[in-house]
This record gives sequence, C-alpha cells and structure tokens, in this order.
Amino acid sequence: MKTTLAVLLMVLLAAGAQARVKLVALPERARVVVALANPDATWVEEERVITLQKGVNYVDFAWRGVNVDPASIQVRLLKQPDKVLVLNTSYPPNEDALVWEISSPAATEERIRISYLLTGIGRDIVYKAVATTDEKALAWRNYLRLRNDSGEDLTDAEINLGYGAQFTRSIAHGEVLELLSEKFDSVPIQKVLTWDAAVQPWDPEYQKQTIGLPLTYVIQNKLHTLQPGKARIFIQTGENVAFTGEDWVPLTPVDRELKLNIGQSRDVKVTQRKVRDDKTNIRRNTGNNIVIWDTDEEYRVEIENFKKEPATLVIVQHIPGYWKMVKSSDEYVKKDAFTIEYRLTLPKESKKTVTFALNRLNVQSDNEPRRY
Repeated sequence: MKTTLAVLLMVLLAAGAQARVKLVALPERARVVVALANPDATWVEEERVITLQKGVNYVDFAWRGVNVDPASIQVRLLKQPDKVLVLNTSYPPNEDALVWEISSPAATEERIRISYLLTGIGRDIVYKAVATTDEKALAWRNYLRLRNDSGEDLTDAEINLGYGAQFTRSIAHGEVLELLSEKFDSVPIQKVLTWDAAVQPWDPEYQKQTIGLPLTYVIQNKLHTLQPGKARIFIQTGENVAFTGEDWVPLTPVDRELKLNIGQSRDVKVTQRKVRDDKTNIRRNTGNNIVIWDTDEEYRVEIENFKKEPATLVIVQHIPGYWKMVKSSDEYVKKDAFTIEYRLTLPKESKKTVTFALNRLNVQSDNEPRRY
C-alpha cells in the first residue's frame, strides 16, 4: 500500500480541542474492488477495519499524489450502520484530505467502505481471432491491457470489467499488465465479399480500374457487448497460424453483426450498368419548357465468380430521394430509406445477373407526397 493514499484514525477526547492528531498505525485494506466499465474514470471501493473509541472519532482520508476526484468520495459503515454514525465531513484547507466525524456508542471495531473515482488507470481492449483452416469458425480471445499511472498501488484488487467474470490481480503504480480476460472457441463466421455502388467502379474494364472487393469475416455477436478495441486476425495453417490482418472492433451489442476486414479479393468481378432512364410525368413551365420530371430506371448487375469454391457476395445499392421498386430479379433487404442490399451465394466458377427497376419521383416542396 502506498502511503500517499491513507486512512488515519484520530480520537478527539476533549470536545473543544482543535488540533488534528494523527495516529501512526494505519489500517490496511481488507478488500478493494476496481470497476473498469467506464473508460473515462475508474470506480474504486475499498474496505478497512478501524478501531473506534466511545464518543467522537475522526477519520482522516488523505490522497496526496493520487489522482482522486474529491467530489466523488463516499463512506459507508457496514458493521453497525444504525449505531455508528457519520456526523459530518470537513475539508482541511490546502490539503488533499478530508475528515469524517464518526460517533460510536462504545469502543468497537467497525468495517468502513470508502468509494471514489480514480483517474490514471488506462485500459485497452485487444482481441485475437484465429480462423479455422476452412474459415467456418474462429477462436476468439479478449485481452485487457492495464496501465496504472494513478499514483496508487492496487494490491489484490477485484477487477470488474463490466462484462464477463471478475478476477483478482495486483497492479503497482507505473506497471503495465496484460491478461486474458475471456476466451471463446468455435465462434461461427461467414466469409463475405462486399460491392458498394457508392464506392466501387461500376464498369472496371471500361474505366480501366483493377480493384479488389473488400473481404470480411462476419460474426453474429452472441458473446456479449464488445467494447472498442483492435483485433488481430490469423488463420490456422496446420499446426501454425498465419497473420492475415488487423481491424478495429467498434462497440458491438449482442445480436449485432461484427465485420472484420481481412483484405481484398479479385476472385469476383461485378459490373453494373443503368440500362434504362426514361422521363415520365413531365411538367412544363408557362413557356412550355420541361422543368421537372420523374424517371423510370432499370439497372443490370453482372457478376462472375472465378473462385473454385462458392462465395457470398453483398451488393449495396444507394437510392436517394423518393422511390418505389417496380421489379427485382432477386430478394433484397431494405437497410434504411435510401439503402438496399442483395445477399447472394455464388456457386464456384459461375456467372449471375441481377436486375431491378424503380420509379423515382422528382419531389419539390410544393408536391411532396404524404406517403410513397
């Protein structure tokens, strides 16, 4: 225990005495709990057993050199809360300390719980994902990296991450500690290619652009809420593993998709063209000039899988404004008002064509439809 964060017992026998008399013996922590759920500050609870005399006792809590938020400090009496009472709290001038005035009906030992916010405990989440050779599942490991720059040693601390199991570790001031917090085996994954109409070229041959499609491992998160952190991704190769890349894991609640980018693939080619763009519902001004019109549009997406195995491809289409799908060769999912996705399973060495037609309204402020 560092002497910078101390609980000292003072006994005031004369009611009118003004001096702060500190005893030499300091009660050791009986228990300390560290909560890391909030990334901005660490919640610490510590319990100590103090010996109280009959009458008024003063307990001094000092934190010189330790990053404690004074406004967050609280004390609770655990053994006899109905008899042993905290009368008031005072703050000595120009000191990182406070004094609790505690009344006890008799000489006794009392267990007190002190809680406060402690800054300077840095934490990073690091993930390691190892895919099986067939890329159907992976082993998932959560690592916690703690950096203690708070000014306080935390001995035998019960560390709570806000998820998973609680564990006990000691971490001294200035120490960096990395430990495995959770592990999961046989987590199902799906290897998915994505073609986004707003990002990838529509006709790579005509535009003379050779570009790969983003390749990801998609996980349906059934583990727990994943905190933001870096993921390093490997694949099993016999008895060894090969590094395939790294990606950033965003905050991912349970039952949400997590996508881990593992690079690009040129084994699937996508070419999209607009094959029809007809003006309809033409409106003219007083000079008989065309000023506003709606459109009937049709698109063709030609896909070729060069792989010698099936591939999963997601086609993302962005359709701003007011629109209505007239026909579609394949089922799609409407992700929001302006985005649809086709999720396709392509047989090995195969070709496929997706077509869809839509009607788009040219809406002005005076003709905005109530429903469309």
